[in-house]
Amino acid sequence: MSLILNLETSTKNCSVSIAKNGVCLMSIEENSNEFLHSEKLHTFIQNAIQISKIDLSHLESICVSKGPGSYTSLRIGISAAKGLCCALGIPLLSLDSLTILSQKINIQNGFLIPMIHAKSDLVYTSLFNHSKKMLYPISIKKLGDNFFKSFPKKNKVYFFGNVDFSEKKIFSENFRFIFRMSPSAIEMSFLSYVKFCNKEFNKIETFRPFYF
Repeated sequence: MSLILNLETSTKNCSVSIAKNGVCLMSIEENSNEFLHSEKLHTFIQNAIQISKIDLSHLESICVSKGPGSYTSLRIGISAAKGLCCALGIPLLSLDSLTILSQKINIQNGFLIPMIHAKSDLVYTSLFNHSKKMLYPISIKKLGDNFFKSFPKKNKVYFFGNVDFSEKKIFSENFRFIFRMSPSAIEMSFLSYVKFCNKEFNKIETFRPFYF
């Protein structure tokens, strides 16, 4: 049995979930207009533990979003995860925020392009296939560059993330649909379980946010 606490703080969505054997037992999150992680995260963790009626000592790992995203909010989440891992003597897991975000969309064919706002008209992005395998390394792109327009018309492209999609002309003409959303700890449940089973742990002392 694996009982894992998942923390996602890469965007303005402050999100916590508890999962058992890859299945989310419960979650608490708030997607605010401001970054409130320093005020909300520890309260959410405490409430999640109380509501799920488990003891902290029953946790076998903490999984945290490593980014990319907001540097300050990522540091808050990672600091909380590190502190709990050290106090409980359990290993640290991590997932990148674009892989987490990609779990929200299920398609039978085509490509997934999750995006997280960086600044101005720049976004953190990557490319996933329909099986959610990352095909292109995480990078920072300017909205409207060739990366978003270079797909063959036969391939449907699904754009989604926490960016402004009002100017749809900046994307490929063959986009299927667009969702505005943020990564959530709920989607970390199965991914963190797989990493736990494969013992893909991070070294607590040297672990840092993934940030450009």
